[in-house]
Order: sequence, then structure tokens, then C-alpha cells
Amino acid sequence: MESLYADFGRLVRDARRRAGLSQQTVADRVGLSRTSVTNIERGRQQVALHMFVRLAAAVGKQPADLLPGDPPEPDGSVGPSELRGLQQEQREWANRVLGQAAGGTRDSDE
Repeated sequence: MESLYADFGRLVRDARRRAGLSQQTVADRVGLSRTSVTNIERGRQQVALHMFVRLAAAVGKQPADLLPGDPPEPDGSVGPSELRGLQQEQREWANRVLGQAAGGTRDSDE
């Protein structure tokens, strides 16, 4: 799991830099300290789902753009490399959430 957070942190850092933003600006936009943004970018701090979505918005990306690994499938699902080690129920949940974040439809039971 460490490499997942390190890869995620690199993607956040690269997106932040491409957007011309400081760590403090991103921190202010998402409601974190600059130190937390530093730790996220270094892969030392895990990120809650709501913070993941806020971070993506803060650097001008879709949440799926910040997921390490192969690019998402065209239908909004993610490939097996991103979900390796997760149980089937967790994989289905991740695909549902990412599909919604990418503009997909909501399940009727939510």
C-alpha cells in the first residue's frame, strides 16, 4: 500500500505544479495544513475519500486522473492493476464512485 500512496502523492504534486499552485494554496482550498499537503505528496499521509475529491478539484483534475496505475477504462471503471488486493465488493464500490465522479449515473439505491 505504501507505493499506492507514494504514486498518488506524485500525481497530486505533478498536477499542483502544472497548475502553478503552491502547497499552501492547495491546502487552503481543501481545508488542510500545508504540512498535510506535503505529507500527502510524499506518500506519508493517507487520504479520506472526500479529501481525495477535494484535492482533485483543487488542482483542476478529475478524481480518476489522480489514481495511480493504468488510465481508467472508457466506461469509468478502473482496471485490475488499480484495484489489486481489494475484495470484489470493494472493487465494485470503487468503480461505482469513480463512474459517478466522471459523470456517470447514480445507482437507484443510493
